[in-house]
Amino acid sequence: MNSSNHDGQKSRRRGITSLTLGWLAERLRRAEKIKEQLQKGTYKVDSSKVAQSIANKD
Repeated sequence: MNSSNHDGQKSRRRGITSLTLGWLAERLRRAEKIKEQLQKGTYKVDSSKVAQSIANKD
């Protein structure tokens, strides 16, 4: 079965490399944002996310 977009054209499936690069680029953007916030002294830790992460580790 072929995927198609709104115009009836075949959509191009994204390969694992482009998905990995997209994920990596997003991680780098997030890391840079956090670094900037740390330098400015405006970074706030989301304690509920920290607690949730700790609780999910067995």
